[in-house]
Amino acid sequence: MRTLLNSLLVVWLCAHAADVAAQARDSIGIEGGFESTFITRATYARRMELGPLRDAGFFARLTLPIVTPDLSDWAIEGGLRAGVRASDALRLELVLGPVLRNTENDLYAATGLGIGATARFGYEALHWGVSAELGHEQLLTTHVSHSEVYRAKAYANAKDGWYGLTGSTTRAGLRAAVRFSAFEIFTRFGVAATGYLQPALLPFYLTLGGSRSF
Repeated sequence: MRTLLNSLLVVWLCAHAADVAAQARDSIGIEGGFESTFITRATYARRMELGPLRDAGFFARLTLPIVTPDLSDWAIEGGLRAGVRASDALRLELVLGPVLRNTENDLYAATGLGIGATARFGYEALHWGVSAELGHEQLLTTHVSHSEVYRAKAYANAKDGWYGLTGSTTRAGLRAAVRFSAFEIFTRFGVAATGYLQPALLPFYLTLGGSRSF
């Protein structure tokens, strides 16, 4: 009898945890690892219904380097995400939104505005999931201010101002996650290239993160 009661308790706890996770609309997360350089990233997301899309929402995230922490180097992203289930477990998710990047060094300061898009397709069960992801980011315009050091050592007539289509990145890889109650632990890894599919200087990425829904 005691064994039966314990089994029923475990079943109830699992069902209750799944119900809490299903009702949660907000989540916060942190992620760290290697993406061109060593980075840390904080994300906030909110789930909602957008017309016929019952699994949709918006997100915002901030990325900073962690090798040499510098508040002049950052990226802010945001936008919309929408998921469509092909079956109970097969799921396609699309993420789209603007990107704002800033960097500053001894030679120049640059602020770029672009757009990023990511598609994920995979198997999503209650307590785990794995999906393939394909992402592309295109900087549409960047404002560059050259330093006096650059003008003295590289090009004296360098012009400050806005430049178009200044860079792009494409990434392809896998995302794997495990979930318990309102928590998720995930890892992302894959290969990286320029937008023209030329190998990047460091042609891979690997990150590890976690999030909590509430």
